[in-house]
Amino acid sequence: MDQLQATPRGAISGLLADAMFGGLNYMKDPRRTQQMQGLAAMLESTGVPAVVDRISYGEPLTTGRGMTTKLRPEAENTLMAALGMTPVGKPAQAGAMALGRAGERVGMAAEKALEAPLQRAYDKGGLSREMLLAMGQGGRSNVLPPKRFQGPLLEGLPEAVDVGGGRMEQFGTDQRIVDVAKQYMADRGITYSPQKPYAKVDVDRAKRIANEYAAMKHDPNDPKTKKAYAALAKETQDQYEALLKAGYKFDFIRGDDPYGNPRNAINDLVLNKRMSVFPTESGFGSSAADISGNPLLARSDLRIGNDPSTTYNDLFRAVHDVFGHAKHGVGFRARGEENAFQSHARMYSPEALPAAASETRGQNSWVNFGPFGEQNRIASPANTIYADQKTGLMPPSTYEEGLLADWLWPEGVFRNR
Repeated sequence: MDQLQATPRGAISGLLADAMFGGLNYMKDPRRTQQMQGLAAMLESTGVPAVVDRISYGEPLTTGRGMTTKLRPEAENTLMAALGMTPVGKPAQAGAMALGRAGERVGMAAEKALEAPLQRAYDKGGLSREMLLAMGQGGRSNVLPPKRFQGPLLEGLPEAVDVGGGRMEQFGTDQRIVDVAKQYMADRGITYSPQKPYAKVDVDRAKRIANEYAAMKHDPNDPKTKKAYAALAKETQDQYEALLKAGYKFDFIRGDDPYGNPRNAINDLVLNKRMSVFPTESGFGSSAADISGNPLLARSDLRIGNDPSTTYNDLFRAVHDVFGHAKHGVGFRARGEENAFQSHARMYSPEALPAAASETRGQNSWVNFGPFGEQNRIASPANTIYADQKTGLMPPSTYEEGLLADWLWPEGVFRNR
């Protein structure tokens, strides 16, 4: 009677395969960070683990014969991926040899090894949104830009952010976006001063600003308001054009939200230089808001996704997410919004800043520290009660107070810092 026997396996290659799969299992464990879980998914997608395992059993990596011989698809993918892993290949193998199936260390080595494949994926057009959603599960991915694109972290920025379920993600500065901002300002003869500290929220001040926004009159025909909003629209369109010239791409969200967690929009920008924008026509403040005469609802000269319905408000949503949030990796809660204001507002002229403050610091202060602030600060975007969309200007103190000391305005522009 025939007996089943185990297929002979190479000692070293089998050890390496076991160590690699042990590392993958470590990285995919729900207790790991979502970044690590996402990198595990990417490593598997390269075909590397499957090919290493195939080699350990002596199976061929090609199909066909003679002129028709070719690499198996997973072997071809592995060959491409391996080019980027060469610098850490020897340490990873040494660790595997020394520790056998010590998957934890191999998992950490694999995480570092994926930096180059990530860069190649970016160079070839980036990761699909399906991959972004798969990374970390539930639409919560996180991959920092390749090291050569990482700028200085904001001083005091948390090393990692709890995005729910005890899972931590790390965000930081994308130097490419900082450079676009610098060039945009240089083209206008202004020296750009990048944000350095991670600003704190002064709760008393935020409550005062929330009250000022609530009291602000919707007055789009006021001459000062018209001038400020005209400057905001023009400069926002110029910033959007600067991003297009730098290779960033935008389209509108049609149907389901492709991101889930809004921080995935940052990941899409960091990994792929692209972002989907929630269109103004699908949602604009509270349903009871009087939006008549709002100049940001006018059609812009530039378009998002070649859509002729693109408004200046659509462009503002795009550039604020890039220059306000993604530039330094700040979030979308109260402190993140304050830092987004601090980061983005310094790119606007003194003529446009009062309008930009109403659209950002004013509205967000009302959301987080207004009458519904307590529930809004922990609510999902879908359950948040947003401020009425009003076209008006708040007192200068609402955008002059609390500006970071690293904000180098031309002399004499703003005094109360």
